Amino acid sequence: MIRNIGLALLSLIATLAVCEGLLRVFGSGVLPKPDLYVDDADVGKRMRPGWSGDEFEAPVTINSKGLRNPEIPYDKPANTYRILALGDSWTFGFRMNEPDAYPRQLEKILQTDATARGDTRKIEVINAGVVGYSTDQEAAYLAVEGWKYQPDLVLLNFYPVNDTHNKLYKYKKRAALNELHPWLLALYEFPQKLYLRQFIKGARRTLKQKIGSLRVKAAAKVGVEDKGGRALVEGDWTGDYRAGARGWEAVRTAFADITKQAKANGVPVLVVILPDTQDLVRYHERYHPKIEPLLAAAASEAGLPLFDLEATFQPWQGKEDEVCYKRQRHPNAMGYGVIAKAVAEQVESRYLAPMASGSPPL
Repeated sequence: MIRNIGLALLSLIATLAVCEGLLRVFGSGVLPKPDLYVDDADVGKRMRPGWSGDEFEAPVTINSKGLRNPEIPYDKPANTYRILALGDSWTFGFRMNEPDAYPRQLEKILQTDATARGDTRKIEVINAGVVGYSTDQEAAYLAVEGWKYQPDLVLLNFYPVNDTHNKLYKYKKRAALNELHPWLLALYEFPQKLYLRQFIKGARRTLKQKIGSLRVKAAAKVGVEDKGGRALVEGDWTGDYRAGARGWEAVRTAFADITKQAKANGVPVLVVILPDTQDLVRYHERYHPKIEPLLAAAASEAGLPLFDLEATFQPWQGKEDEVCYKRQRHPNAMGYGVIAKAVAEQVESRYLAPMASGSPPL
């Protein structure tokens, strides 16, 4: 009996090992590279300095300071206007070549416009986006690293679909395990570094959508609406947007923290609300009306100006393929260009042009 159980366990382990190996060989284009990231006591994770390779079907090079950005010194050169762009995969430039990422397109637009109006300053936009970051991590990064770059403006790019996930809390749990014993942390983290785990998460998400679709169709046949089934199909992400939810309270706390840091450094911060481009009609009709009042109130409470891109993307409702990467949630190069152009207009009207003319920024 014991021998049979042992053989069954060995067979299971061998099968899982084979699956992991196959995913690492054939799934490299769609699954994250665990070696791209390193643990960090302050922000949870950072990108590995000097890393280079293909990540999510795009070439990625990480500079010596752990950013997907050309090498840049902390010290700001004279006659330079420097913008620090905080964010997650949308800022990082998910699946895009680095020149097509939103921060680099923004830099190009701002520099061209500045030159055209006779502003001789060099414009720099630093891409501090990290795949998977939540707002609390961005606040922590700004505190320990961001101010070293001496920015004149900070863009806090907020992606409402998952920036409420309170990732820093999870990383602090890992730190607590490590204090108890490093082996406990190693056991806890081992499954998270497996490609197989990422594959199972994706398969589970797809299964939920399939089940939701069957529920919706079955309910429609008897003349009723299954809102729960529809939520499974759509992947409704608005559940965290309520008072008392840990993720939402973490966002409010992060906003307040960033405001405090900005005042201490005498630097303005602009919150940019990115849209859910997977289905712009659904976002406009159902999701945005729920989250926008909360975000606007939280930004106002913290004293942060806010620019919402929802209206900017309304012309693409029903035409998401033009601005999305393969109809997924992330933009393509054109979509990032739409963001860059709209944000450039805000930066110029609020900060760059007023400074060039000698009047104070808004």
